Amino acid sequence: MEFETLKTIREICKFKKINNCSKLNKQQLIGKLKRYFAAKIIQKNYRIYFYKNAVDHITLEPVNYPCFIFRTKLGKCYFYNYESIIKYIMKTGNTKDPMTRIQYSDEDLLRLDSEAKKYFPNNNFKSCYKIKKNINYSRRIRNRENEILSYQMRLDEIKTNILVAIESDIFSWEFQGAILIDNIEYPSIHSYINSILHEFKLIIINLRHYDPSSVDYYKTTFIESINQNQNQNQIVNDIIQKIQAA
Repeated sequence: MEFETLKTIREICKFKKINNCSKLNKQQLIGKLKRYFAAKIIQKNYRIYFYKNAVDHITLEPVNYPCFIFRTKLGKCYFYNYESIIKYIMKTGNTKDPMTRIQYSDEDLLRLDSEAKKYFPNNNFKSCYKIKKNINYSRRIRNRENEILSYQMRLDEIKTNILVAIESDIFSWEFQGAILIDNIEYPSIHSYINSILHEFKLIIINLRHYDPSSVDYYKTTFIESINQNQNQNQIVNDIIQKIQAA
């Protein structure tokens, strides 16, 4: 390692944030720089070994430095990309480790917040430490999950009722008068179908606000179930169109 002047060496030490260099001579500074670069090479090789075969325990994708590492008291390490672990905490309000179910300490969450900010300054990650301290945050998440579950259960009921009507070919029955279903009287089976399809549309609108991905899943699987049935007619086609338009 050759340098022209002592000033150049000191500038490099300052740039590399190497301390206690002001009183050292040229040869001493060169020796200190050599040790610094050797340590960097050792660290790099150690990281390659340490992260070998490491996967994010949420996404199951490979992880590399930098990432969030949770180390248990027994010394076992669990790896997470910052985005995946922070999104998990934001979505669930749960600050326990996803794999071990061990509660993250305040120090763990503060470290997660500071590292995420350090390595990804342009990402507006929420503070996981503040989420842990905000009791109302977890309560809102639970209420949201309960509401989503109630929507999904009702969608399943609507799906079952419509499939039963199609499979029994009830639209072709001679009797087309008023019908009593769930203690509610409908003028005809057609008005009943239109009523629950309207309810289906309203639920889809509300569910899309909470969980857009599940909306496409419900609509797609609903239509696939109908298409598997042999009793295809214009009424069934109209039902499919209304589901698609919801």
